[in-house]
Amino acid sequence: MKRREFLISAAAAGVVAGTRSVWAQPPAGAKPSTLDRISIMTLNFQRMLKVPDVQDSPERTLELFDIAQMIADKYGVHKVEFQHYHIPSTEPSYLKELRGRIEKSKSRMTQINLEFGALNMSAPQQRDRLMAIDLTKMWVDHAVMLGAQRVMINQGQPTHENKVYGIPTLKAMADYGRSKGIIVSVETRGGGGGNRGAGGGANRGAAPGAAAAAPTAAPTPSPAPTGPPPLTGLAAWTLLAEILKGAGSYSNVDVGGAGAANQEELHTCLKMLFPMTAGTMHTRVNPRWDLATAIKFLEHELGYKGLYTIESSGGHEGTKEIYDVVVATL
Repeated sequence: MKRREFLISAAAAGVVAGTRSVWAQPPAGAKPSTLDRISIMTLNFQRMLKVPDVQDSPERTLELFDIAQMIADKYGVHKVEFQHYHIPSTEPSYLKELRGRIEKSKSRMTQINLEFGALNMSAPQQRDRLMAIDLTKMWVDHAVMLGAQRVMINQGQPTHENKVYGIPTLKAMADYGRSKGIIVSVETRGGGGGNRGAGGGANRGAAPGAAAAAPTAAPTPSPAPTGPPPLTGLAAWTLLAEILKGAGSYSNVDVGGAGAANQEELHTCLKMLFPMTAGTMHTRVNPRWDLATAIKFLEHELGYKGLYTIESSGGHEGTKEIYDVVVATL
């Protein structure tokens, strides 16, 4: 190799090494068997990721292809859970390349979280439920290509009134997943529904270019909401358990967002949905109860052997707070 070519190659290697050194902080004293039971969500690093449909900023320095390597370097964790909307292409060539980059870091995709807005199993219109089934089937096929084990749906707002069509809708999704070797999971979402990854804004429904309405002297009160109020706590978990059993689907308890008021209620939720576990639980901290105590209950009382998937909106700082508790407790 000529001297000039050598210097160019060395400089390029230095850039890569410099980038990796920013990430590389091997966990101190964490056992491999412990790290093998941790997964981390791409959602945690959404402000850093270069992903579709978000405003660019200097903070967005992380390519999606690099996230598995970053998580492996910084946390010693080789399992990653993806949001479906973080994946910018569903072309087979892209999915194959993404899987290859994940596997290059000796990692794997554990689950893809699906967010289709009003297209869900609880939608009142049949056409919306049918579209939800079709979209879920499509992403089950993508999960197979990506080497993922699960897809998690957003169930919308289940009620005792709409479960009559919600259960067969979920069953169609779960049956298709089973035929492809993919688990279809459903999360506890506090009062129901959920807003993970949803857009915001007061005028989301306004037509492009529509003028804002002029303010009036006496605003008209908003109409009272129709239908029953969202189920919470024990009532919501009981209904979810009934739906999962009827559909042959699986639970992904959000340990932090289940809507539990205290430690005892959280343990009730975990015990109720444990028999249908998808083998992963979203793991967050909550001031209403202690995460370490919940993990000990799962491990020693229920015999849980699945994943603790860390979810945080706080980037590395928020992720590490949960990570430290999980590593210290397992």
